[in-house]
Amino acid sequence: MTILYREKWQQCWAWLSREEHRAKARNLRTELNRAFTKHPEDTDETYWEHLWFTLRMSARFLFTTIVIMIHGIFPFLLTRAGSDQIEAIYRIIKTRIPKSRRDAMDSDYHV
Repeated sequence: MTILYREKWQQCWAWLSREEHRAKARNLRTELNRAFTKHPEDTDETYWEHLWFTLRMSARFLFTTIVIMIHGIFPFLLTRAGSDQIEAIYRIIKTRIPKSRRDAMDSDYHV
């Protein structure tokens, strides 16, 4: 049994070790790395900095959602808290958007 297992392992390793398969693995690793780093690099961040920012923003959105829901149920509570949070989120996001997109966003805004 162990001899058969060892032979199969050696065959498998020989197949995986072929240069064409190693090249495919290198290309896959490069593409995977690019998938995780391209957008963060576009925003001048590392992957971990980008992840930390998105986690903080998610928490802020969650907090804002809860505040708005409470205000919806009890209109006399938190009368400015929701809109203050939305304005704060907008200010944070606006500083991270390229100027060309920011100008387009502002010109498309209609009340």
